[in-house]
Amino acid sequence: MLNLSGGIITAGKEWTDDGAVHEVHSLKRRAATATRPVPVPPQFVRIPRAHVERFGVAQDGRLFRDEAGNYVEVAAYGTAWDRLRKYVLTCMELTSGPAKRPYDLRHVGISFRLY
Repeated sequence: MLNLSGGIITAGKEWTDDGAVHEVHSLKRRAATATRPVPVPPQFVRIPRAHVERFGVAQDGRLFRDEAGNYVEVAAYGTAWDRLRKYVLTCMELTSGPAKRPYDLRHVGISFRLY
């Protein structure tokens, strides 16, 4: 089970109250301190556990951070995803363009059965 507590929004310095690039938000339509449990299939549990074992977590509990311990920049996700696609997809799959951007995966969880 993953226990989610909120998210980080990249807004830009000119759009935040304190001039920071990122804003921490609570979960939508929930109290600021609320959390949301998310079931994870057992076969996928070993992946984040191995990551935590190898890299630990940030002081605020985040699983992913850059080399300096800061938030991962939005552009880094696209770069990593582009490299990953070339590594795991066949030539035919690459030319057909499935999941060209990380955003394209937003509905993929619907196809998983979690029971």
